Amino acid sequence: MSTIKKVIEVLASSEKSFEDALQRALAEASTTVKGIKSIYIKDQSCRVRDNKIVEYRITAKISFEVMHKWDPTSHSETTAAIDTPTPAGDGSPDYSQVQIKTQPDLPREVQPGGSATEAQSGGGYSG
Repeated sequence: MSTIKKVIEVLASSEKSFEDALQRALAEASTTVKGIKSIYIKDQSCRVRDNKIVEYRITAKISFEVMHKWDPTSHSETTAAIDTPTPAGDGSPDYSQVQIKTQPDLPREVQPGGSATEAQSGGGYSG
């Protein structure tokens, strides 16, 4: 069976060297991308200050195999349980654990009277 590969482009930098920037790109990408097969340096450059190289920068293409089957057992069940409401008996979501606020957090005194359009009440047009 043939495999399908996907390519992403990443940017990385290092104060040490191009190789260190490349290692950083690979290390960071490998935290979320599985099955990395190769890395290609597309571009490299340096940042200079006072006639000295202060930063090595690379643009790299990382290729990895596309996963053909999703394995639901590889994901945490606790995360799904927290994010998804439990279905009720009829299949609709059960929101009984949700707390609904019926009172404001900070009660405030209300002055009766006034108008939102009168200038003396602080609203509307001031004449």
